[in-house]
Amino acid sequence: MEQRKNQLFSQVQKTSIFRSRKDIQQWRSAIQQAENVNNPKRILLYNIYDEILLDGHLTAELNKRILNLAGAEFYLYDKNGKHNEDVALIFDRSWFQSFIEYALESKFWGHSLLEITLGVENIIEQLKLIPRRHVRPETGLFVQQQNDDKGIIYRDNKQYENWLIEIGKWDDLGLLNKIVPYVLFKRFAMSAWSEYCEIFGMPVRVAKTNTKDDKSLNRLDQMMIDMASSSYAVIDKDEELDFLESAGGKGEVYDKLIDRCNSEISKLINGSVIGEASQGGSRSKEEVGLQIQQQITAADMQWLQSLVNEILIPKMIQWGLMPVGFTFEFEKQKDLNTIWKYVSGVLEHYDIEPEYIQDTFGIPVKPKANTTPITNAKGSAGFFS
Repeated sequence: MEQRKNQLFSQVQKTSIFRSRKDIQQWRSAIQQAENVNNPKRILLYNIYDEILLDGHLTAELNKRILNLAGAEFYLYDKNGKHNEDVALIFDRSWFQSFIEYALESKFWGHSLLEITLGVENIIEQLKLIPRRHVRPETGLFVQQQNDDKGIIYRDNKQYENWLIEIGKWDDLGLLNKIVPYVLFKRFAMSAWSEYCEIFGMPVRVAKTNTKDDKSLNRLDQMMIDMASSSYAVIDKDEELDFLESAGGKGEVYDKLIDRCNSEISKLINGSVIGEASQGGSRSKEEVGLQIQQQITAADMQWLQSLVNEILIPKMIQWGLMPVGFTFEFEKQKDLNTIWKYVSGVLEHYDIEPEYIQDTFGIPVKPKANTTPITNAKGSAGFFS
């Protein structure tokens, strides 16, 4: 296949990301600009998104959700419902991992526009994300410079559209928009707490003296300035040095605000607060949290399966990268605890193929000795009769 010459990604004129202290008023102004009916722009909003993504807790929660899918097993089934390993190998490459990541990021950012590049052997060489500041999903416009008002209409444009994969709703500002205030509140709390520690964290040093000699006063003043954790003082017998402990609290209000912001971030992304971030937790609470996260992962899998089957695979067939008639499917999550309860009940009366036990639970087993099934009053054998 002849290599395509015109690409949107190659036309991007990159500019530096503007970083500054962000506040709630700037966030509201950015939303108004992004939701402008006549000329919507998300540049200010995306600047805020880039800034809050420096938060460690937010980064960990986002990675957790992405990794739940990035490492999942998947299959390519033909029309007869049989898995084809050769076709599956087409997806078992780095470009597909990038596709999963960019696709899930569309839930956080609201939109992702991807551009495919084919190699000389008619394989996917690269999958690139068009920088979001250069894309106006509301109007299907690509701009070379992020502040431009004119550019290329990529949607319904045969020169570009066939090589683009658009993910997300055109008017969706993403999950990060709801997370912004919690990260900002958290930053303010940490900044105030840091200032509080600077003022009240160390005991106040008080030097008392009866001398009026300028030399002695200067010596005492310099000694107080230089005093640190490993310092010492040499004072006159008429001079006194005291350390006064702060009568204030220990900053619990800041700590609680930071914890609350972290918990809200966790709930928004993964549905629950579990593990180290959980306060006053219990085993049952942790199990419920894990179940909620599993439900979110299952929903993400179903959503991504539909995305691959309805958008990605038709594109790949169009590019000549795979044959028709295949369906992508993630490996279904199994509730091993429930399955084991059923298996344990059946094992009391029936033998089960060792391969099933080993494949399902990963336990190497041997066939059971001869066991005579129990018959019911009617003389029929069966556990559920």
